[in-house]
Amino acid sequence: MTSGGRRLGYRAGLWAILSPFLFGALVLVVIPVIATSYYAFTRYDAITPARFVGLDVFRDLLRYPELRSALVSTGVFLALAVPLRIAGGLALALLMHRRERFAGTGRVAAYAPVVIPEPATALVWLWIVNPIYGPVGLLTRAVGGSPNPVLLSTWGARLTIAAIAAFALGEGFLVTLAARRELPVQLYDVARTEGAGGWSAFRRVTLPGLTPVLGLLSARDLLTSMQVTLVPTLLLTRGGPLNATKTLPVLIYERGFRELRFGDAAALALVLTLVTGLLVALQFRLLRRWSPSLRHD
Repeated sequence: MTSGGRRLGYRAGLWAILSPFLFGALVLVVIPVIATSYYAFTRYDAITPARFVGLDVFRDLLRYPELRSALVSTGVFLALAVPLRIAGGLALALLMHRRERFAGTGRVAAYAPVVIPEPATALVWLWIVNPIYGPVGLLTRAVGGSPNPVLLSTWGARLTIAAIAAFALGEGFLVTLAARRELPVQLYDVARTEGAGGWSAFRRVTLPGLTPVLGLLSARDLLTSMQVTLVPTLLLTRGGPLNATKTLPVLIYERGFRELRFGDAAALALVLTLVTGLLVALQFRLLRRWSPSLRHD
C-alpha cells in the first residue's frame, strides 16, 4: 500500500472513531446551545408559538429580586464548594500516591461517590443531617448540645449542599493523583539535600508542580459543581430556606419546568454561561500571575 493510501485509511479510521462523539456533541451540545440562544430572546411557554421580543426578557430579568438572590447564592456556593473539592482531591492524592498496602482500596473508596446516583446521595445526606437519628444529631447530643434541623438553617443548608458537591471529588482526585506521580523524584531528592522538610517540599516542589492541573480542575469545577448538585438541592431544600440555596441552575429549572417560562429560563442559562465564563477567565488570569508555568511564552 502506498503512503497516500495509508494516510487515507488512517483518516477514514479516525473519522469512523470520532463520528459517534461528534454526532453526540452536535445533538447534545451544539443544537441545544443554538436553540437556547434563540429562545432567550423570546416569550415561549411550549404551548403557544414563540414570540420574539429582543432584549425585553433580559430587562425583565434585571428587575427580578430572585435573580440578584440567585447570583448571591451561586457565589456563596462556589466559594464553598470549589475550594473543598480541590483541597479534598489534593489531600487524598498526597495521602494515596504511594503504592502501599490498602492504597488501592482507598482509591476505589475515594472514587466511589462519583458513580452513586444523585438521588441516592441526597438520601444519604438527608440521613446524615437528620437531627433525631442522624450522625450530626447524635454527635451534637454527645457533646451536650441541642440538635436543630440543619436544613432549616441558612448556612446549615448551604454547607450541606457544598458538602455534597465536595463529596463527589473522585475525578479530580484521580487527575491530581496522576499528576503527583508524574513529578520528578529528583526534585524531592534535591529538596531533602537542601534540608527541606515535608511542608517545605510541598510548598516548593509539589504545589508549584501541580498548579497547572489544580487550575484546570478549578475551572472544571466552576463549570460542573452547580450542575451536579441541582438534583440534591431540589430534593433536600428546594432552594430554601429563604432562597439560601436557590442558585442559578435551580432558578432556571423553576422558570422552565415549573412555570413553563422557557424564554426566561433560556435567558437565565445565558446569564449563567456568561458568569461562569467570567469567573473562569478571572481565575486563569490570577493563576497565570502566580504560576510561571501557566504564562504564555
